[in-house]
Amino acid sequence: MKNYPLWKIIIVFLLVLAGVIFAIPSILYQEDTGNWYLDNRLNLGLDLQGGSYLLLEVQTDVLISEEFENFSDTIRIISRENRIKINNIEQKDDELKIRFDSSENLNEIRNSFLQNYRSVKFNINNNVASIQIDQLYKKSIQDSAIKQSLEIVRKRIDESGTKEPLIQRSGRDRILLQLPGVKNPERIKDLLGKTAKLNFHMVDDEDSKSLSLNLAPFGKMIVADINSEETKYLLEKKSRVGGENLIDAYASFDQTEGHAVSFRFDTTGAQKFGKATSENIGKRFAVVLDGVVITAPVINSAITGGSGIITGNFTSQEATDLAVLLRAGALPAPLEIVEERSVGPGLGADSIAAGKIASIIGMILVCIFMILIYGSFGFIANISLIANLFIILALLGTIGATLTLPGIAGIVLTIGMAVDANVLIFERIKEENLKNKKIFDSIKKGFDRALSTILDANITTLIASLLLFVFGSGPIKGFSITLSLGVIASMFTALMLTNLLVHLYVSFASKKEINL
Repeated sequence: MKNYPLWKIIIVFLLVLAGVIFAIPSILYQEDTGNWYLDNRLNLGLDLQGGSYLLLEVQTDVLISEEFENFSDTIRIISRENRIKINNIEQKDDELKIRFDSSENLNEIRNSFLQNYRSVKFNINNNVASIQIDQLYKKSIQDSAIKQSLEIVRKRIDESGTKEPLIQRSGRDRILLQLPGVKNPERIKDLLGKTAKLNFHMVDDEDSKSLSLNLAPFGKMIVADINSEETKYLLEKKSRVGGENLIDAYASFDQTEGHAVSFRFDTTGAQKFGKATSENIGKRFAVVLDGVVITAPVINSAITGGSGIITGNFTSQEATDLAVLLRAGALPAPLEIVEERSVGPGLGADSIAAGKIASIIGMILVCIFMILIYGSFGFIANISLIANLFIILALLGTIGATLTLPGIAGIVLTIGMAVDANVLIFERIKEENLKNKKIFDSIKKGFDRALSTILDANITTLIASLLLFVFGSGPIKGFSITLSLGVIASMFTALMLTNLLVHLYVSFASKKEINL
């Protein structure tokens, strides 16, 4: 076909064929198969396939309490250095009151304290000092916790294998989760219910008296065992190394202890871990997770490689989940589930069925209209329209997009836009055919003169879609993605595929004139 280059023919047919091939998984398969090709499909959103809805509240009050505990520890250390006796420390609301034995040298204590904490108020009245935090300081702590919690929740959900979850902040201190396809959210709730603060502390086995009295001296703390609250350990309060230095954690298997979790520190963590183990050979090293001791093995030799293993009578699933928690990082504050809903698939199935019916009816009516108005050329436009749908599904499946109800609306809208492009082309061809009876010249000029109009219309739509994606959220983003891909697909099918099919039809049918 001399009027249409061979390389264009090959490219167009290959692209259409690829669209059909990669659209098949989205049409025929809904469950995971383990096959990369069959699983490369379109995901359904919460409103279409059902799932779980969780509303979490970040317990930021815990952070404020921890901040005051840090204030208390700092004051005790400074007072000991200055040999000033503390009679009493009391926290109430957003204020910490410290009653000293005398009023001497309190200014030195205040100056030393404010070197570490600049954004607090430190007032002295005789022998009583008060430490206050203002609302701005409190809000900065809370906002930082919310942002950090949001990122850690996202990491944990992604690690769990949940596809296309919606995770976003809701209100002042809440996080909204929408988990499509998750029928039983218990595992997700377990993952999110753990703060996962991991620390390594030295065990004090010499001070048995304090442990028996259940009274920890200054600088020490009493922590229960994970398997028995009656079994307790006296630990150094200051951790030798923490979970913030972890760079990797994964489920493993120990020949003696069974399922375990292997971990690896960064350079700083490796140095701290190596120093702690080399200086305390023969002593016990406790692994503390969320305030309980998982295991407390004896250090037999220095561990300088920056890696180790955590055992604790884990099941395979428990070891895997613990590794997920450690990789994602510790939550700055506990999360509380304030609302939980399960969305059944029934409504989604009805929506899908309604969307299919609307799409089919729309397609049939459009196809009939095009054939009645443009005859054979209308039939060609219908072929391009069907190819357009396959390409959209292929693109959505390839990028792993999630289809929601607004997304279905975007697909239906795309059908109308694809038809509009073909109508513009055919009308231009009709105008050129009235001026010039050379059929191929009319076709070429028709496509060329329709090009600018089609590009203007579709580019403005793409700009609007981009703005929806940037400033929208949830289903709005899904609609913008579907619409954008639909616009791109419709421009390709209208300007390339329809062009090719028209040339093929005119050439092989030996048409001498155009009947439009």
